[in-house]
Amino acid sequence: MTESAQTPDSTLAHGPVVWEDEVWILARHDAGDLLGLTLHHREDEGLGQLSDEHASQLGRIGNRLIRIIEHLPEAGRVTLGRVPGAHVQLTFEVAGVSVDQLHDVAVKLANWGGDARA
Repeated sequence: MTESAQTPDSTLAHGPVVWEDEVWILARHDAGDLLGLTLHHREDEGLGQLSDEHASQLGRIGNRLIRIIEHLPEAGRVTLGRVPGAHVQLTFEVAGVSVDQLHDVAVKLANWGGDARA
């Protein structure tokens, strides 16, 4: 799996890229027994610094991602969190979803735009 040359260093620490577009990166992170995903903004901006368009995208991508994951067989409810700090990072954690199902998640999210990487 190839990671984008534009991927910020903070993303690389979280694991492989699952999906990305010009503005956002969705990468795996370690969440113990749960499947953990983190949505990162490519630029080093805080939540309040996002343009209205990027803030809107954040909400739409997050909502779509939760719908995709919760409709997978055996998936539990997605827990949404935020990584503290200056860089926009939202976390999504769910029980009952295996790493093998990440390809399905990435392809369905890519239908919205961007590129599936898992």
